[in-house]
Amino acid sequence: MLARSDRPRSWRLFREALESDVADIQGGTTPEGIHLGAMAGTVDILQRAYTGVETRGNVLWFNPALPEGLGILHMHLRYRGHSLEVEITPKHLKIYALPCGAGPIHIGLKGKVLDLKMGDTLELEL
Repeated sequence: MLARSDRPRSWRLFREALESDVADIQGGTTPEGIHLGAMAGTVDILQRAYTGVETRGNVLWFNPALPEGLGILHMHLRYRGHSLEVEITPKHLKIYALPCGAGPIHIGLKGKVLDLKMGDTLELEL
């Protein structure tokens, strides 16, 4: 919720969660293995909350809300047989569909739906 309602606080807590795993604040548990819950939560925040990614109907929707401390977010997604490279900045969304055998997919942003075919790139203003 904070990713949408209080981005500065969300970013602070996100960084705190990352730091807790890297810095081993729990006193010696990191050498025994990763803290999967904390790591999965931070990936989820990046992939869903800050990108605003969701599937509704037959459309992959984006509603980005990057916190100020995150100038660019670059990630790969798999959706309906497509491998997508996604880049989000405070001002733009860029999606590249790597070559594959799947048919076109629908990408939604700000109430508009656009088709994306393999090998094509969508560059949209936010």
